[in-house]
Amino acid sequence: MRPMTSPPRLSAGLLLLLAAASATGQEAPAPALRFLGLNRQGHEEWWRAKDGAVVIRVPGGPYLRRPYQGTVATEEPSAVEVRSFLMDKHEVTNEQFVKFLNDAAVGLGTDLVRSGVSGLGRSATGWSPTPGLERHPVTAATGHGALAYAAWVGGRIPSADEWMKAAGGPEGRLYPWGDSPADETRANFGAPERRGLDPVGSHPAGASPFGCLDMAGNAYDRVMTPRRGGEEGARTSLPVMLKGGSWVSAHPLNLRVLDLCMQGMDAAEGSVGFRCAMDDPEPDRPPRRADDAPVLRIARDWDAALAEARARKVPVFLSLLHDTCGQCDRTIAQTFRDPRFVKYCNENLVVVLGHQPWDADDDPHRARADGSCTVHPGITCREHEELYRRGLAVVRRFQTSPGNFVLDPFRADPEAGAKGILIPERELPKGGHTVDGYLEAFERARALLNTPGTRSASESR
Repeated sequence: MRPMTSPPRLSAGLLLLLAAASATGQEAPAPALRFLGLNRQGHEEWWRAKDGAVVIRVPGGPYLRRPYQGTVATEEPSAVEVRSFLMDKHEVTNEQFVKFLNDAAVGLGTDLVRSGVSGLGRSATGWSPTPGLERHPVTAATGHGALAYAAWVGGRIPSADEWMKAAGGPEGRLYPWGDSPADETRANFGAPERRGLDPVGSHPAGASPFGCLDMAGNAYDRVMTPRRGGEEGARTSLPVMLKGGSWVSAHPLNLRVLDLCMQGMDAAEGSVGFRCAMDDPEPDRPPRRADDAPVLRIARDWDAALAEARARKVPVFLSLLHDTCGQCDRTIAQTFRDPRFVKYCNENLVVVLGHQPWDADDDPHRARADGSCTVHPGITCREHEELYRRGLAVVRRFQTSPGNFVLDPFRADPEAGAKGILIPERELPKGGHTVDGYLEAFERARALLNTPGTRSASESR
């Protein structure tokens, strides 16, 4: 693609938003970040409260930058030093961008988005994502919109070197997954006549060395690049360079980390998205270790669990799980390992996980040679099967697995029936991705447990 002959300018809408953000004359507060743990690639993931994005810490150090070239490598890569930074795991989605537009009270006629590009809608009540496209990359955003969103979350658009390091790793891979050719398991590309965008994260096999997803195919990413223009030829940097290829890329070479294209600040046409980068608050600290991630403390014995809960005067969270339940799998892998969930439960509850094979009786999940469970840390399979039996005897039945309940430890026995349940099944999430729903329910349970007169046992403590 030919380079642009005239320099792009910052839009009036973007200038107004940025001016409003700095109207107090003070620096914006640091974005709220919560540590989630280490991903499959062994790198730190953090949760950004402003928009719910997952960000990955890319440690400082050099990476090998490959020069742009054709199909045959003729030049040696050069080492480029990049300071530690945080990179969004996924591209910004339509639902996230809508939250920004509504929060910033952006109206019709804005130069931050372009009408006619699918993904966003505007009504009298505000902006909304197109149904079914909530998790697709936002491609209706212009370059001005990308800059404004990044500023809103306390971040920025990454530089080309940051993007290439996050995509290709320190060794300078040709593609995020390595030097082997692209295919449909790793990226969405190559068939524009029958394809469009996929939801973010649809190709985990194409993950970068740091765990960033969709850095090849699906939607292009905007990155910052220097531009020269104006009467005095002033040099500035704007997100007009595109990296990573997209679903419209017919040839896999366009998906290479080294490849590039250009698009103006005012354009948006359905194949270009963006992700944010952030400065590392502690760029010189060493990476966290795997054992730094918090672990959910779970009970091994029913009677001991009730005794502890009574002594601490806290509720019991009971989850009844099955081997062949997809919602159970998501809950175990996501909710039960979420740092906020783990911290809250360890401090404020006693957790009982009852798990039995159910319709996988002939082929249950494996135990280790010593009997310890390969699914739940710190417990044996025999123990979690007994906990299932004891917990089910109290709640008697549940509608859909996982059967989640919050129990009153002073009444958690089969004779109490519904009186032993503080929060019933219907008021607790099941999908494995809504930590806030659990925490809100847990707070209600604690309030009920500590309200005089709600239990006959309250006077006897």
